[in-house]
Amino acid sequence: MPAAIRAVNLSFDHEPAGDFELIASTHGAEMQLTGKSQFNQADLEIEGNVILRSDWPTNLSAHFNHLDVDSLLTSYGRGRITGHSALAGDLTLTGPLRQPELMKVAGTISDLMVDLEHIKLRNDGPLKFSASREAVNIERLHLIGEGTDMSLGGTASLIGDQRLDLTAKGSVNFKLIETFNPDFNTSGLVTVDMSISGTISKPVTQGRVRVENGAISYIDLPSALSDINGSLVFNQNRLQIESLTAHTGGGAVSFTGFANYYHKQLNFDLAVHGQDVRLRYPPGISSTADADLRLVGTPAESTLSGQIDVNKLAMTPGFDFGAYLARSAQTSALPPTNPLLNRIRMDVHIVTAPELQMQTAIIRLSGDADLRLRGTAAKPVIVGRADVIEGEVYFNGTKYRLERGDVSFLNPVTTTPVLDLQATTRVRDYDISLNLNGPVDRPSVTYRSEPPLPTSDIIALLAFGQTTEQSAQLQQTGGQSFLDQGASSALLSAALNATVTSRVQRLFGVSRIKIDPQGLVTETSPTQTGPAVTVEQQVKNNLTITYTTNVAQASQQIIQVEYNISRNVSVVGLRDQNGVVSFDVRIRQRKR
Repeated sequence: MPAAIRAVNLSFDHEPAGDFELIASTHGAEMQLTGKSQFNQADLEIEGNVILRSDWPTNLSAHFNHLDVDSLLTSYGRGRITGHSALAGDLTLTGPLRQPELMKVAGTISDLMVDLEHIKLRNDGPLKFSASREAVNIERLHLIGEGTDMSLGGTASLIGDQRLDLTAKGSVNFKLIETFNPDFNTSGLVTVDMSISGTISKPVTQGRVRVENGAISYIDLPSALSDINGSLVFNQNRLQIESLTAHTGGGAVSFTGFANYYHKQLNFDLAVHGQDVRLRYPPGISSTADADLRLVGTPAESTLSGQIDVNKLAMTPGFDFGAYLARSAQTSALPPTNPLLNRIRMDVHIVTAPELQMQTAIIRLSGDADLRLRGTAAKPVIVGRADVIEGEVYFNGTKYRLERGDVSFLNPVTTTPVLDLQATTRVRDYDISLNLNGPVDRPSVTYRSEPPLPTSDIIALLAFGQTTEQSAQLQQTGGQSFLDQGASSALLSAALNATVTSRVQRLFGVSRIKIDPQGLVTETSPTQTGPAVTVEQQVKNNLTITYTTNVAQASQQIIQVEYNISRNVSVVGLRDQNGVVSFDVRIRQRKR
């Protein structure tokens, strides 16, 4: 008596396939099975019989062509299936149907096509395999594709001591690693020649893996590795780095160490040595350093330790350190977003070269730092101290000299710098000192001047170039007060300086231009005669040339050359607007 089962509008992984009909007919104790697909792109045919006695001995065969296996690959691989994958071949299923564990499968795959990460792989020659409760046997598997030519084969026993006898030989495109974790971006060639013996619980691996012209980057890390070359040796349950080198950030790195598999747990002890490696992190800061780092642990928990020696440090002109720290404080309370980086704990010692210099168009610093990098790789925290030996900062067209200071990082939970800085500048006839103390987001500022002035006058002098007394005298003579004249002049000066200086910096590097609409006011020329333009160029680290001219009277020119003999001694040569040349020797004493 025949019976038919019809499945309509089948879909695999949300992709419509078509219909399938299975017809069963009995002749006494024998049941004949016939199935045929009506798929859009593929064919599937099933034939066989089942004896409905005892344990129901079964003999079924299946023939398929262009069978879509995208859903199967998607389930077992995290990478991108970038094209349709298909199978063609034959399968046979024999054994007692009422005892499925005793059934046996044998198959021949004539065509295998897979598209992973835009790499098309296919088999070269038929793939023959068999599987039963006792063992899985791969008689022949030869995959070829772009940068890939790999042969696999062997037997894995599933009973008793579960012996292994597997081999792999050939080359693999390194980009296929993205199939297991799409957060990686890779390229290169990996050559494999290895065998696996022992048992499933205690595999013994022998052989070698070689990487040629490899490159790898991770989505949440600022630097990538390129030009990876070297070899790794498998010896039983241990993978040893024989030699492995790469480049990152314009510098060279070399790797040593091992990984082993013991009691179903992967353990590793890896070390890296880097020389002249440039790191652009955080965005806006560039540092060049030598490093000796060590990563020890397991995939579930590891520790990165070692030392980084910073030799060079630079910041882009638009980098706002305060804004970066504010963002860091806000994100420190967010839940973890990267399981891989959150499992790596940090304990790295960071030191700088003695009197390390950092220079941009608006700041020049000299100092040293002794820091510790703690926390995790996903949320690092800096603790320690950075000392400022000397420096110069340009703010609103005024040069401030950093006489002394330090920045302390004391909070073990988040990176929170605490300032203790002293800066000096000269405005008109006054030497002004500023002291900044406290956290970077809310520091307290104290002012002092020589000759002495009230704090309000010092602020007015820094902001508008006039004290309250000078403004009152100007008002008595019919001029504008500094609240009107100074404020409008300061706004105009800031706008002009910001526009002109940014363009000059892009053209000439560290050049600085200051435009003062109020004009020149010096000890020998106290009256304002017209707008003035000042151009400053640092020729070398210890030589600065400043040129100032009056726009209304080209004859009024000031040329100043400052040569720093040492950190505390400098010689200043000045030609004033009257053509008088003078020389000063300046000796600075630091006060703690």
